[in-house]
Amino acid sequence: MNLAAHLISDEKRSPILGLQLNCTGTSFATATDQGWAVYRTHPLQSTSQREFANGSLRLVLPLELSNILFLVGGPPSPLYPPNKVMVWDDHLGQAVCELEFGEEVKGLAARRDRLVVVLKKRVVLFVLGKGGLGIWREGVYDTTNNPKGLVALGTETGSTLLAFPGRQPGQVQIVNLPPLTAPHEMSPLPPAPSHDPTSAPYPSVSIILAHTTSLAALSCTPSGGLLATASSKGTLIRVWDTSHARLVKELRRGSDEAQVFGIAIRTDGEAVAVSSDKGTVHVWDLKMTKEDYQKKRSASASSMGEVTETTRSKQFSMLKPYLPKYFSSEWSHSQFRLPPPAPTASRLPFSLSSSTAAAAGASALSSGVGSVSTAPPTIEDDVCICAWIKVETEVPVGPADASGSSTAGRSDSSSRSNTSATTMGKGSARSIPSPSGEKRIEHQLVALTHSGRWFRISLLGGGGGGGGGGGGGGGGGAKGGTGERLKGVKDDAFGLGRDSTTDCRLEEYRQFGKQDGW
Repeated sequence: MNLAAHLISDEKRSPILGLQLNCTGTSFATATDQGWAVYRTHPLQSTSQREFANGSLRLVLPLELSNILFLVGGPPSPLYPPNKVMVWDDHLGQAVCELEFGEEVKGLAARRDRLVVVLKKRVVLFVLGKGGLGIWREGVYDTTNNPKGLVALGTETGSTLLAFPGRQPGQVQIVNLPPLTAPHEMSPLPPAPSHDPTSAPYPSVSIILAHTTSLAALSCTPSGGLLATASSKGTLIRVWDTSHARLVKELRRGSDEAQVFGIAIRTDGEAVAVSSDKGTVHVWDLKMTKEDYQKKRSASASSMGEVTETTRSKQFSMLKPYLPKYFSSEWSHSQFRLPPPAPTASRLPFSLSSSTAAAAGASALSSGVGSVSTAPPTIEDDVCICAWIKVETEVPVGPADASGSSTAGRSDSSSRSNTSATTMGKGSARSIPSPSGEKRIEHQLVALTHSGRWFRISLLGGGGGGGGGGGGGGGGGAKGGTGERLKGVKDDAFGLGRDSTTDCRLEEYRQFGKQDGW
């Protein structure tokens, strides 16, 4: 796969060692080689920051509606041992409690009344008092090898879901916790457990045989009604109904294997976004049926004289029983190509061409979680996670023709395509004026990377829950930068199957986590 040539830059490598969103996705925390910082997801704003000389962290998780953070140390100079979870009260500016284990902590998840600590082959559950005051060990569950610390937790009031890997690779255990109470109904101190805290406090209600290989990602809606899984192969994403352990959708990220960094399901469960080491963010509209998609593609293809999706479906209908599952999976409806991070100019010989220099920068990168290398990251190892946000936008006004708003969007995108590259600078934002004064709420994506880059992305298809406004700008892609679907692309499967920026637009770009200015 050929990627765009990297830019030459003298920027320092980001000090960020880990990224983690809170349970609602409204804020995120960065674990760095000298402390941590907590940010509001949108608009991007630093809300809390602590620096420690030679004190690095690997996990930082803010607890919703409180001053409590859960901290886990990590290389290169751990502030705390990696087998401890420190409960930090940011109002007091000190650790108020520590939870020690006999092995390294792999992951954390929390809702207002529960803390989940993930170990290599165990999940330990704790009860929390109001505001994180008071903590009791509630029980333990056994799992298969879980080096990524995967766990999913319903965080909406009334939710009960707790999901984690089963005892065999590819399995998911579903546990129903007590319903989450409203913030004002929480007790100041939790009651002491009445059972053995070394056993499972609640039975597993179901086991989902999600994949044939080990799990790579696990995510759920805040209500816990839907659960999304990905395997170590990274080719398929499966969406499950947790109440009946039933497969709802099978989504295809690609045909080649990839490492899935994260899955984000929209709050209403109508869209899902997946990021991977391929440098792309894929988005599926879960409410769009295959028939709806075929009609949409047929209309646009007919206007360009292409073979329509309906005609193609009829041609393959007789062969359907003999075709592999590859042709029945749903490809993503929108894709955003993340621009590659720029390597440090001082580490590249100036005599090299841009493509050779990019290859040299990639080969110089040292691998390994928590390693601190002075070499710049490549697009493959720049870990990206996503969060859904709601943004108030103006309803666009423009002439409509017989083909709908898509034609207006294409003409509008050409006038904006030249400006997309200029919005990629630090602290830049795109502002597209609209003559309409009418407002609407639109679902958009925020993509966060370990290199300290923040992207706000709107979707031009149905995945935005109101659309991206009919325009098509999109910078940040190696190709397809106008945000339109490439003409002549043949989609034999349902959705897109190409590495390009399509049906989405970069609205805003920021940087965070720099040591010289948080």
